Amino acid sequence: MNSVRSGSPRFIIVGAGMSGLCMAIRLKQAGFDNVTVLESSDEVGGTWHKNTYPNAGCDIPSYLYCYSFAPNYDWSMKYARQPEILAYFRNCVERFSLRPHLRFRTTVRAATFDEDTATWQVTTDAGDRLTAEFLVSAVGQLNRPNIPAIPGIESFAGASWHSARWNHEFDLTDKTVAVIGNGASAIQFVPEVARQAGRTLVFQRTPSWIHPLHNYRYPHWARWMFRTLPICARAHRSWIYLMCDMRVFAFRSGSKLNLEYARWLRSRMRKVIPPEQWSTLIPDYAPGCKRVLLSSDYLQTLQRDDVDVISDHVDRFDADAVLTSNQRYPIDAAIFATGFQANAFLQPLDIRGRNGQSLDDAWAGRPKAYGGIAVAGFPNLFLLYGPNTNLGHNSIIFMVERQVGYITKCLRRMQNTGARRIEVRKDAMECYDREIQQQLASSIWAGDCTSWYKTADGSIPNNWSGSATAFWRRMKKAKHTDFEISR
Repeated sequence: MNSVRSGSPRFIIVGAGMSGLCMAIRLKQAGFDNVTVLESSDEVGGTWHKNTYPNAGCDIPSYLYCYSFAPNYDWSMKYARQPEILAYFRNCVERFSLRPHLRFRTTVRAATFDEDTATWQVTTDAGDRLTAEFLVSAVGQLNRPNIPAIPGIESFAGASWHSARWNHEFDLTDKTVAVIGNGASAIQFVPEVARQAGRTLVFQRTPSWIHPLHNYRYPHWARWMFRTLPICARAHRSWIYLMCDMRVFAFRSGSKLNLEYARWLRSRMRKVIPPEQWSTLIPDYAPGCKRVLLSSDYLQTLQRDDVDVISDHVDRFDADAVLTSNQRYPIDAAIFATGFQANAFLQPLDIRGRNGQSLDDAWAGRPKAYGGIAVAGFPNLFLLYGPNTNLGHNSIIFMVERQVGYITKCLRRMQNTGARRIEVRKDAMECYDREIQQQLASSIWAGDCTSWYKTADGSIPNNWSGSATAFWRRMKKAKHTDFEISR
């Protein structure tokens, strides 16, 4: 597997977030050293580099939200906050000597497969053209902020920003702040905003199920034990994994477990909020249809005298206010907690495979990929955290590691046979996709709620259909007969 051209990178990985770093590390460990990681930002970390809103953190326990091959035995708390998570990924860069492989402030605009040379021609925003035998997309699903097209937003004279691009220069003190949306980021930053602002208005489209966070700091003796006896840390991680993965059984539509979980959540939420707010703040859809959110202070914050929850639809903005059908609310700032364009995989990259086919055209109906990693018609292209790999109950790092392992097995096969080209068979991809979609059709995510898990037509391109363990079993052994591997 010699490089096609002297000095050209054998692998180009787009994105230096969690999945891109994982791919680069494992490639190096497998002996594939000719790796270049292109990152549009000025540092690694992906979402943990860009999302710096107050109290940003992960809702997966820290000991599970790290690479299995690069454990951190010194997490400070059960659910780590953004600075500690970002520090972990930066540490991995140094630990595995990735710095020479990273190119920052480099945005990929297009990539085209050259059939004559079996290489990818990659074009950056600076006009540079790079050649690689393999292209790996590690851009993730939650990297393009979604700001709804609310009429009049361009005329608003106050400060406005998306939670993923936090404005740290704006002083919230004594200001009236409108928070548009009540998703995972809002749950975390609203309590912090309310402590600073003069008044906080939370514009809620639909209520969310709130599970108590139960976060805690690891005592010194526990951290000492994990560092001194790594087997204890591994056992702790395994227990967390098991508990997380078992939650998938509570996300079966109409199941007794789901009904019991709804009853339990409802009782916990009713203990925190007054009866007159039950209909406003407690959902009427099944828990899991939208992601269950973890917090131990959000609902309490909504009870403050200087915080209002507004369920009326936001009609428009004017120069100094947000307007609903019933009222005008003067504000100083608007913060959008409206999520991401999660269904627009790989956007805005222009990816073209065999015969110049656009990936956008190939995915015109719905994004689909074999194992979330390979698309028919696009040889030597691998995806990480691609279609139908997201989870609502476990760690995405676990899923990405399984994908990286599968890709590495395919590369080993190519190396052993002298092959230079690999492409998933279209019938294999379609068969895989049909099976996953049939399973998803009866899942909780297909329920009667609006979520970023599914599209407007009701299809579910984001989520994996079962447990993380089921995905591991599926990806444990590379099924080479599902691929065309050639010289």
